[in-house]
Amino acid sequence: MAQGPNELLDLLKFELKFLEDGGYGRSPHTPWRRQLVFEDSLTCPNFGDPARPHPCSECLLMRFVPSELKDQPSPCRLIPLTEKGETIDFFYRCGTQVELEEALSTWLHKQISAIETQQKAGRTTSLSEAMDPLRLQRWLTFAKDLRVLAHLHRDYEDFGVAHALLGHARAAAENVAGSCEAGRALVQQIEREQQEVFGLLNGAKVDVKEASPDKPEVWGP
Repeated sequence: MAQGPNELLDLLKFELKFLEDGGYGRSPHTPWRRQLVFEDSLTCPNFGDPARPHPCSECLLMRFVPSELKDQPSPCRLIPLTEKGETIDFFYRCGTQVELEEALSTWLHKQISAIETQQKAGRTTSLSEAMDPLRLQRWLTFAKDLRVLAHLHRDYEDFGVAHALLGHARAAAENVAGSCEAGRALVQQIEREQQEVFGLLNGAKVDVKEASPDKPEVWGP
């Protein structure tokens, strides 16, 4: 993932939606342990890979870690979320899940607002600029990864989260649908799957030819 202000904004927006959609609740895949903030998210360079081949320095979130703590294991746990300096690690040890998620939500809103203010001031480039092939491929990969995660939740009958993740996957794919055939095909595929999950969520099968739900907010790599 490129190290730019737009990429960071997309990452933070994804984290906020992931949080609001219950992504950090107990996973149906590993119900015996709590979900780890950032580490159990697609934003983590090592997501789903226990070998952890990527150094934490590749993560965009490292800019929020105090410089003297960047060499610590799992440095993202040491990001201060509150004005008191309370970190993710602090809430793991001394807080509740509700307190952690409230602090994380407040912190994400604050960072997103700060970056958007800078963009309005004209100090960053716009996402509407022409998309280079590498960035296009990142969008496609991001959409596919979200789709895989949605399938996992669907298999464990967590239909609400699966539907939300498919919506985000479709939004990411739509961002490149006008630039490549692969993006258009992926959008159509995700739309069908989202309709199917919507039917499961409501306890009845639906016709996949029906009009798709409203387009969700676009965020991504």
